[in-house]
Amino acid sequence: MSIVIPTWEGKELVASFLPSVLRAAKAFPGPWEVIVSDDNSGDSTVSFLRENFPEVRVLRTNLRRGFAGTANAGLKETRNGIVVLLNNDTEVEEDFLQPLVRHFDDERVFAVLCKCYDWDGIRFRDGGKIGEFKRGFFRVHRNYDVDLAAADSARPYLSFMAGGAFSAFDRRKLETLDWIDEQFAPFNWEDADLSYRAWKRGWEIRYEPASIVRHRPNSTVGRFRKDYVKAISRRNRLLFVWKNLTDIDKLIAHFSVLFFESVYAFLRLDVVHFASLGMAIARIPGISRARKKERNARVRSDREVLALLKECYARPEVKVID
Repeated sequence: MSIVIPTWEGKELVASFLPSVLRAAKAFPGPWEVIVSDDNSGDSTVSFLRENFPEVRVLRTNLRRGFAGTANAGLKETRNGIVVLLNNDTEVEEDFLQPLVRHFDDERVFAVLCKCYDWDGIRFRDGGKIGEFKRGFFRVHRNYDVDLAAADSARPYLSFMAGGAFSAFDRRKLETLDWIDEQFAPFNWEDADLSYRAWKRGWEIRYEPASIVRHRPNSTVGRFRKDYVKAISRRNRLLFVWKNLTDIDKLIAHFSVLFFESVYAFLRLDVVHFASLGMAIARIPGISRARKKERNARVRSDREVLALLKECYARPEVKVID
């Protein structure tokens, strides 16, 4: 078991949350390692970790690479077949690893997502991710949960995506996908892209409600200007569609909606819309190359992936949480 924690300017966060990760790693009945991958931070994160957590492997990038690049730097150095990716502000239950690992006995499994509460340990924050194609775009913000008392252990619960904040992955399959796509740097939608590519390759992503973590999103992203975050998120939402969508009817719907959104944005003088569109267009050459590779490797259509997930969401014990 390898655990990778990307971080940037996060000395206080790793100081607070890393101890819980180490307790869980030491409780795991098998070989383990914890890697903290630092994105060329200007604070003293690296020296602090080396002084206070000698059992942790610390890596540092030579330049800023954003989440995907920093995560990849750590993932590529892992030595075990199952890797867990955690945000630097994620606190974990001591036994959270064991429920995840059992899923990887099934060769179809690419990744498994944890159940997440807020830092108070009471308020539900994230569970199985619901992915839907509506009004020309993918919507991935909704969650579902399953009461363990009502769960059907014979039928796994599926998730549209495995978030980069608290998920386990099959390392070999990650490498087959060429890791996380750094074209989505610095953040947002890279984990959705990775997950959807896995689905279209014929693999599965599952939700494990017995694996518990606590996390509050945007501890790092929240340091950036809101307009910048909004523009990057919109850009990457476009890149996700342009790279991965292959069903003709859905492509037509996407570009139709995008056209009318652009007209409306022009009338409203929405500068962020055109900034994100311009940034996305600038990345078309790289996205086109990646699209060709994924299109040639896919074994499922968009319709088939969404149908599999919809069947899971419709199960009677599944509770959708908006």
